[in-house]
Amino acid sequence: MNVEFCFTLLLGLLFLSYCTLNSFIIFGLKKLLRLQQNTSAEKPNISVIVAARNEEANIGRCLQSLVRQNYPPHLFEIIVADDRSTDGTAAIVKNYQRRYPNITLVTIGEIASGLPPKKNALNEAIKKSRFDILAFTDADCAPPDIWLTSIAREFLPDVGAVAGYCPLEQQFPETLFGRWFNLFLRYLEIKKTAGAAAGVGLGHAYLASGGNFAYRKAVFHEVNGFEKIKHSVSGDDDLFLQVVQRDTRWKIRYMTSRECGVETVPPRSLGHFIKQKRRHISAARHYTLRMKIEFGLIHSFNALAVLSLVFFPWIGLISLAAKFIIDTLVFHRATSLFGDAGLRRSVVPLEIASVIYNSLIGPLGLVGTVNWKGGKT
Repeated sequence: MNVEFCFTLLLGLLFLSYCTLNSFIIFGLKKLLRLQQNTSAEKPNISVIVAARNEEANIGRCLQSLVRQNYPPHLFEIIVADDRSTDGTAAIVKNYQRRYPNITLVTIGEIASGLPPKKNALNEAIKKSRFDILAFTDADCAPPDIWLTSIAREFLPDVGAVAGYCPLEQQFPETLFGRWFNLFLRYLEIKKTAGAAAGVGLGHAYLASGGNFAYRKAVFHEVNGFEKIKHSVSGDDDLFLQVVQRDTRWKIRYMTSRECGVETVPPRSLGHFIKQKRRHISAARHYTLRMKIEFGLIHSFNALAVLSLVFFPWIGLISLAAKFIIDTLVFHRATSLFGDAGLRRSVVPLEIASVIYNSLIGPLGLVGTVNWKGGKT
């Protein structure tokens, strides 16, 4: 067998894997909608928890969005864990406290729990919480007015955790690069969300965003808090969700309504984006073997398809053309659920950028040390 035949055979097998995994995403999204037709009419008490470290530029916007919730004020509390901030974060929270009695400030002076910084802050806030439903968002997020109402609707008696979409704020920078960079970031988030929601539909929940996440305090205690995932500086969302999926019998739901997506501030620069993605991907070091294989097959196909453009151009062009057709089908389904349909017009260049990103930047999160908010992994 010559090299070209072997290369084509390997690429063909990887392409079949790619098709199979993406067909699971489409099937999982359809199944998710069928499984989640029933909703709750109850209005439970909810503790909203926000961990903040040096977030004076964002915390006011976050709190303003939370006090504007169309949920009865006496049924929810807001707990901000000020994680050793050296700026005006605490002062801003205290100012809101004077106006809104359901806001509590928890000051973190030192990390004594053995947990990474953010998990420690969340853990301390959970200790102070009064209610069974815990809803989490980040300091740089702005939940919509219906956020808590949407979360409450998902918590049927057998539901232990609820995840949701975190779209990036649409921005319109003056430069062409800045505008395309914002489009690309939103594109990546939609693709990630499609996989996360499909995983829940298939009973294989693996991904959540810390800016739009909720679970019962009973679930938190049942899995012994963050103890099983304290080895990772990140993962208070996805790794925790995987523990709930694996070690409990609680059901998990994913909010599919585009109106309950929680907007978050996009990275300030390319350097900030790379650092952020390295941190997010670093949690994948602690994924199960099955998940590592699945992601490995996807990234291997992407990388090999690009590589084939150099050595066997016609094979590469056919592979990438077939890949773009599959990606367009998945992306169309995802945007039908979560919005941002305007991105469909640019799916080919955005997917090309995604392939380059996955081949060059993505693997950086799997090597070396990742530093974040005073913690390392």
